[in-house]
Amino acid sequence: MPAYYTMNPADLPALLTAWQSGSRVLCPCREQDGTTRLESFAPDKGLCLEYANLAMPPVDVLNGYQDVLFRWEGNERTYVAEPGAESMAPTVIFGMRPCDVAALEYLDDFYLGEYRDINYSLRREAVTIVGMNCRTPGKSCFCAATGTGPFARSGFDLMLTLDGGLCWVECATDKGENLVGQALVFFRPVTEAALRARLDELEKDCREAFQELPDLSQIRTALLQGFDHPVWEAITPTCIRCTGCTAVCPTCTCFQFNEERLDARSGRRVRVKDSCQTAGFTRNAGWHNPRSKAAAVRHRIMDKLVYIQDRFGKKGCVGCGRCIDVCPAGIDIRKIAATVVRDCPPEGQRKPVPVSIPERASTRIDPQLFTPYPARIVAIHDETPDIRRYVVRYMDERLAETFRLTGQFFMVTVFGVGEVALSIPFGDQHDGQFEFCVKKVGKVTSALARLGVGDVIGLRGPYGKGFPYRSFAGRDVLVVGSGVGLAPVRTIIVRLLQERERYGRIAIIASATRYEGLVYKQDLKDWSRIPGVTVQYALARPTDAVQAHVGYINDLLPELDFDWANARAILCASPRRIKLVARDLLGLGMNGRDIFTSLETHMRCGVGKCGHCKVGAHYMCLDGPVFTYEEMLQLPEEF
Repeated sequence: MPAYYTMNPADLPALLTAWQSGSRVLCPCREQDGTTRLESFAPDKGLCLEYANLAMPPVDVLNGYQDVLFRWEGNERTYVAEPGAESMAPTVIFGMRPCDVAALEYLDDFYLGEYRDINYSLRREAVTIVGMNCRTPGKSCFCAATGTGPFARSGFDLMLTLDGGLCWVECATDKGENLVGQALVFFRPVTEAALRARLDELEKDCREAFQELPDLSQIRTALLQGFDHPVWEAITPTCIRCTGCTAVCPTCTCFQFNEERLDARSGRRVRVKDSCQTAGFTRNAGWHNPRSKAAAVRHRIMDKLVYIQDRFGKKGCVGCGRCIDVCPAGIDIRKIAATVVRDCPPEGQRKPVPVSIPERASTRIDPQLFTPYPARIVAIHDETPDIRRYVVRYMDERLAETFRLTGQFFMVTVFGVGEVALSIPFGDQHDGQFEFCVKKVGKVTSALARLGVGDVIGLRGPYGKGFPYRSFAGRDVLVVGSGVGLAPVRTIIVRLLQERERYGRIAIIASATRYEGLVYKQDLKDWSRIPGVTVQYALARPTDAVQAHVGYINDLLPELDFDWANARAILCASPRRIKLVARDLLGLGMNGRDIFTSLETHMRCGVGKCGHCKVGAHYMCLDGPVFTYEEMLQLPEEF
């Protein structure tokens, strides 16, 4: 039950000393450079209570940007991987402002929903939050506009409010009550009515002291209408990509992995902070980057004020103002918001495209979330000069016994080198062996190319949303795979052919520059011999190996004798080619809801945590990579 107290602010140092008997206590301390930072409490350091906000977000204690995700030891023939998550000593964070408390509430939703991040979970359980309501806002603060301050309503264990020679204390949780119980001599009970009446007065005074507050009541509609607003191109040249804004943001969660070798036979994977403002954040293999610098600047603002709201029901910006203070170019999120709201009123002619967010999955607890299971390479087949097919088997064969193909890709590790997302080109009916088709394009795939039969890799997954092939029953089905794009669509081809009698006619179009660039050549020939299955080739250059159309995929569509109004299509190609083929399919009478795409993008973690594959409000690894064409058109135009 909530409880309410008062105490003497002069007793705070003694109170923190009492709490130190059972916990590490972190509190605001004034540095020589004039900033206030979170440090371990020491009576001789001096407790700072007069500060607008901490220079760095106190939630960094929980974000864990130097997490050891797993440790490994062994060699090419045998590896053992163990999770690296470790518990944290009991910790009290004292003096957290309401904006940072709100940020912590978002982090709890982010890390503990869907896939549960075990590293964050262990730290969160160890932390008790003692917040402090604001009495005077800073010059860059605008929490009153985001609804996260200046007084907090939830998210804390204890909340203190200074009032001259008095301090009001609100206890909201059992953790908070335990802290009160450790030093009960400092607290005097009061009624909730008395506390609320005084806090309402103090909050009103603080709200009136804000210097500049943007109107964010219509910000989502305005930003979606203003996706192409000139403000983005205007501010982009001033951004030097220093990433200061994301470094100080309490709700930024993006990270990348570092591979660290400890010696010749052991190493570890470490999670370190990353930023969506870096040039290579969304760069795919082959150096294609769908997000320009202007798009990256826009994404940060849109993410904080639109995308996070759409997905989690709360804004990703808590109005702390740190990004404004730290930006050397003077980029101010308040001014950007005001400009777009002014120029794109809700009654304007342009209507924002609706964003369809799937129902969030219940929490999936995996204590080995970031730790791969070792698997041995049992066969290698050269598909093309730069594409190989690897057949692998779990070293612990019991894993294959419970394996169910519920996703669309695996995260594949080359120990000591890194990890890469690889599509699943096999069906549910497996014999404990899985295969991956890999094109040598980057560091990890090049390292994989150097491995041989008998060597060991690591597997995590499967992840992602697959094709809803059972809903195709009774329909004609078109499957298009361009180049190595045949690998992800092979999954559904295998499934369709395993239950051939359930479906209508099946047409498979394989596309590439040259015939030699196609994968699964023998499979294509075998499939063409199955009654009711048509296999066609669309190549840029002629060949004598098969009868092929020299030209585009689109050219072959009209000659297919399909009931297009009731057909289903699956397209795996570049976004540009997908749009061109889909346009022609719509012209033949198909519905956009019946056209499915597999959108490949830069995936690092596979479980919606690292941020690299976030497109609008979607994490491609969670909500995709399979989308209908209608859903694809809802994604931001940059993709």
